[in-house]
Amino acid sequence: MTATGHLLAGWHGLFGDQPIVAGLDRTTGETTWTVTVGKGKNSPIGVDGGQAYAISKAETMIAVDAAAGDTIWQRPLAPIDDADPGVVEFAPIPLGDRLVVPISGTEDDIPDRLVVVDRADGETRFIHSLPASLSGAPGATANGVIAPLVDGRVLFLDRTGAVEWTREIGAALSAVSAVDGAAYLGAATEELLAMDTTTGSVLWRGQLSNTVFTRPLVADDRVYVGGADYTLRAFDTVSGQQLWRDDLGNAVTHGPLPVGDRLVTLVGGNHRIRGSSGTIPFDPTVLYVHEQDGTRVRTVPLDGRPFEDGGGVEWAQAAGETVYLGQTFGLTRLAPEAITDA
Repeated sequence: MTATGHLLAGWHGLFGDQPIVAGLDRTTGETTWTVTVGKGKNSPIGVDGGQAYAISKAETMIAVDAAAGDTIWQRPLAPIDDADPGVVEFAPIPLGDRLVVPISGTEDDIPDRLVVVDRADGETRFIHSLPASLSGAPGATANGVIAPLVDGRVLFLDRTGAVEWTREIGAALSAVSAVDGAAYLGAATEELLAMDTTTGSVLWRGQLSNTVFTRPLVADDRVYVGGADYTLRAFDTVSGQQLWRDDLGNAVTHGPLPVGDRLVTLVGGNHRIRGSSGTIPFDPTVLYVHEQDGTRVRTVPLDGRPFEDGGGVEWAQAAGETVYLGQTFGLTRLAPEAITDA
């Protein structure tokens, strides 16, 4: 959802006549406009300043006006087309007047790289080659991006293309959250890591019992993380002390997401894991709602009707006070009162 209330969705179509980005009426779900760029699976969208950005296996990147659906610019991004589907798994990242485009497969058929372009016209500023594939989505700071790699390294690339630091963690890493000079990411070392964004030094390590598939959430001096160990945890952002935990019914595949004063977490569903594992179905699929102190408010089972007509749930996303579920064949909007009780 943009600041002006436009609801946007990225489409993962496999055919040339399916859109890459669509605008929807947030009340009815009706499609108001679509933009199509040709064949190929598409990336999640990056949204900022009333514009949406996406890339496609048609070796194309596009910027779209969120209000009208007009294409602002379109640029080629070869080579992509020969790569595995994971190459368009990461959304473009707005970074001031620039846009960071992660291009990373899980096989050796594509050069892993970060392409930095102008927000205004899509012209390439520079390309930074990565030493390994991305294991999770990079996180943005005011001055650059922090990229987690499948070989266990983390690097910080500044706005000019210079690598400020690289740190060896020793295992594959999750997507990155960067807030107030610290970056938070889960590791297959069964830890939540807090890292200094200036130096790359590890500030503290929070103990987990498995790896992390999702991006940690930072809010109000706490960092929340859901693990493949079927657990949702909260840590203090300064000390790294665990504040609470709740044992869930499956691996956390999306979230936790902030919705008002509550946390919404998706477990289960079809989840693509970077590396050789591919897509793994986790069962059952359930949405959990928590207070920020760890109190569980409710669970919402998502298997069977009324969800089966749209296919399996593949992701959850919060937009305003509402949660949307991306499915194999459709999009579902949950009633806000199911989350907030309002």
